Amino acid sequence: MSKLFRGPKFDSAHKMILLAVMYFCQAIPLGYIFGSLPVIMRENNVSLVRIGGLFILHLPWAFKFLYASWVDHHYIPFLGRRRSWIFPLQWVAAVLLLVAAQTPPDTAYNAMFLVLMMLNIVMATNDIAVDGYALDILEEHERSCGNTIQAGARYVGLFLGGGLMLTLHHSFGWKALCIVLSAVVFLLSLPVLFHREIPPVYRKYANRKEQPAGVLAFLRRRDVLWLLPVLIAPTAFAFSSIQMRAPLFVDLGLDSSTLGRLMMHYAVPLGVVGTVATAWFLNRFGPRSFLRLFCVGTILLAIYAVHLSHGGGVTLWEAGVILSADNILMGGINVWGFTLMMRISVGRNSGTGFAVLSSLFILVPLVAAPLMGKLGDVSGFPFLYTLLTGLMVTGFIIAETALWLSRRGGQREALAKVVVEGPLEKVPRR
Repeated sequence: MSKLFRGPKFDSAHKMILLAVMYFCQAIPLGYIFGSLPVIMRENNVSLVRIGGLFILHLPWAFKFLYASWVDHHYIPFLGRRRSWIFPLQWVAAVLLLVAAQTPPDTAYNAMFLVLMMLNIVMATNDIAVDGYALDILEEHERSCGNTIQAGARYVGLFLGGGLMLTLHHSFGWKALCIVLSAVVFLLSLPVLFHREIPPVYRKYANRKEQPAGVLAFLRRRDVLWLLPVLIAPTAFAFSSIQMRAPLFVDLGLDSSTLGRLMMHYAVPLGVVGTVATAWFLNRFGPRSFLRLFCVGTILLAIYAVHLSHGGGVTLWEAGVILSADNILMGGINVWGFTLMMRISVGRNSGTGFAVLSSLFILVPLVAAPLMGKLGDVSGFPFLYTLLTGLMVTGFIIAETALWLSRRGGQREALAKVVVEGPLEKVPRR
């Protein structure tokens, strides 16, 4: 193992393997928590109020930017700037999963919730270092592939943690599977432990202007201010639209078992395909073209949801196609978003910049989701999806307007580094 990850030069394949291991280490246990735990709790007659409380476990991921600069600038020199955080936190996560094994959700909910909150804080902190490391080591031409691995890890986590582990739960139970997950996390930490930290690629560019450190300094940058509406406006309500799709199908007559089969057999695998295909699309046609494709796709799906909600029913093939399209677009927009975040955050303070943007990327949908859910309860799905359609069209217009104004306002050169008119720049190997 050490031979694989040690050496004077790291080619792209070694970097991608290393990133895959680090992102899978996060995704598999989190897939179990967010994909399997609600089902396990409901089967054990845990109240919906407590199940709904699991939403709070997302908060460490939304607010990790508050201390990202501290993670960027504090480390143990002989371990390395990123390794100082990554594998020790992975070991802490493995220990917390062993503790969680002793707190089953049906009999020790409060203790389990506290342990899982600590686990999410640890994983979110680890993610700051992993994302920063990815920005440190990836060349421009490697980033779309790196982002594909990052987004694809979500689907692997959902499939293994939220699908396979849920199936095994009926045979082995909560305690045994938490122990298995602890062992998985520990084993996936070993490649990080046994490799020598790769020097950041930005050090090769002597003429690169280093950006000031800190969250506020990052948010004051003009190119970041121009990027934020492009990154957030088209996606905030699109995420809510996709999230509400399964509850809509339940109201239209499909049960959870049927939806689960559609997700595992069609939607999740096609989401992986969409994630991989987006990397090719970005290199071939560029981020702006993909943004337009995403916006048109999500708007058309929302309009069709209005049609279905008025009709009062949905066929299996319609549900399968829509859920698959949702997952393809979600996988793609994550690759798109991570690519833009990487481009604008690269540098010594990359962990801070990426944490700020990724937190804002999910914070707005997290705030919007319960509001949209409440509105759906009060007004029904036809009105909800009509409103979401209008909000997504508005978000699309805001993003296009921001791009147009940035060109007229003299920011074309700065923003072109992030959202380009054509394909991603092909940077030769050095």
